[in-house]
Amino acid sequence: MISSCCSEPGAKQNHISEGHVEQIAEINTYKTGNGKSAIIIFTDIFGFAFANTRKIADRFAEETGMTVLIPDYFNGDPVDPTVPNFRVGLPEWLKRHPPIDACALADKFISTIKGHYQSIQIIGFCYGAKVVVYLITHPELSSTIKAAIVGHPTFLVKEEATQIKRPILFLCAERDEKFPSDVEEHFRKELTTNSLGTFLQYPGTIHGFIIRPDGSPHVCEQSEKAIKDAIDYFNKNN
Repeated sequence: MISSCCSEPGAKQNHISEGHVEQIAEINTYKTGNGKSAIIIFTDIFGFAFANTRKIADRFAEETGMTVLIPDYFNGDPVDPTVPNFRVGLPEWLKRHPPIDACALADKFISTIKGHYQSIQIIGFCYGAKVVVYLITHPELSSTIKAAIVGHPTFLVKEEATQIKRPILFLCAERDEKFPSDVEEHFRKELTTNSLGTFLQYPGTIHGFIIRPDGSPHVCEQSEKAIKDAIDYFNKNN
């Protein structure tokens, strides 16, 4: 079940999108930037049209010079935080959109765009982190991906740590019930031993702080720091 903090949309943000929506692999996709390399964002439960996510996508495109893509792997059915009592419907929503289905769509998406870009990097926030880890644990998919990032991940299990095949950056909240300390420590041990993993933790934060900061000065500052760290990582691996 998705926890209350995972479903908290954070302080309201406004953003005028700089990109456009087109179909890729029969999936509606937000596309911004026009670089020869690509970044794919796999979203949290609020989906590809969420203002916060598109704001970050436009920022990534501007500061990396890459094309940024956000596939709508919820098929037009994200969680809508403006609906009264939307949290009540979360368990039913998750039944309609289990991570295994999102992973299958991501597989199709990656398979379609590979060869169109010089390199492909991926990032997943919350729900989307499960998709990222899926993509870099399967040999036929991971070979297409140069590097990966997850931000305050959800649904990860210890067994996946030894299966990861590509470099990955973890942007971790200080306190995160969706990525508990024992799971984080297991991933940290496995992935620092084989030099594939880099782990950054942001003090005074909880799950969701990057994509959905609560508006407080400290959390906004840490969110901004995490976004800059992601941009630096993308640029380093381009």
